[in-house]
Amino acid sequence: MKPTSAEFVTSVAGGEVPAAGLPVVALVGRSNVGKSSLINALVKRRIARSGGKPGTTRLVNVYRVSTPPRSIKPFLLVDLPGYGYARGGGQARQEFDTLTRSFFDQVSVVPQKPEAGRIRLAGVILVVDVRHPGLESDVAALRWAQEHGYPVFVVATKADRISRTASTRQSRAHLKALGAADAASVPLVTVSTARGDNLGQVWTRLKELL
Repeated sequence: MKPTSAEFVTSVAGGEVPAAGLPVVALVGRSNVGKSSLINALVKRRIARSGGKPGTTRLVNVYRVSTPPRSIKPFLLVDLPGYGYARGGGQARQEFDTLTRSFFDQVSVVPQKPEAGRIRLAGVILVVDVRHPGLESDVAALRWAQEHGYPVFVVATKADRISRTASTRQSRAHLKALGAADAASVPLVTVSTARGDNLGQVWTRLKELL
């Protein structure tokens, strides 16, 4: 799927996220896991700032995406600050946690009929590094989303950094670590944003959320 338009809307430092009534998909994951690169690869243009150093995303960044008619209605991708590490030490980590908490505090309890000024959260994409299955913070993030009743699927990035055989093996290890016997219980898509592997499958999961 090729979006007809994709644009950066704004960065938010703990304030109200301007959803404008559109459904929202939130991206969560560790710092430097490739959330910004995933956004750029999905929309086939560079709208998200990505960097090689952990802690590049220091704000809640909002992107508006439109797709061809009869596909998916316009929606927002919201890139939340990465957890697990932040340049700037403990104070920066606390600021990141505050930003994330502030975002989810704005989510409507009933997504189908959100209250005025509340976010209609269509779902969460948990982004993990395919090379590192079973990280405690990733497992905790998935459990947290599930406990709150948010629809969630997992995208494992950086498949081009290892062999295809290793990628398959590590993807299975992720499913096991996340408490899933197969991808039906916890949907997981393994991608390479550099090569474009399996991005269509991510769009399929997005369409299901929206």
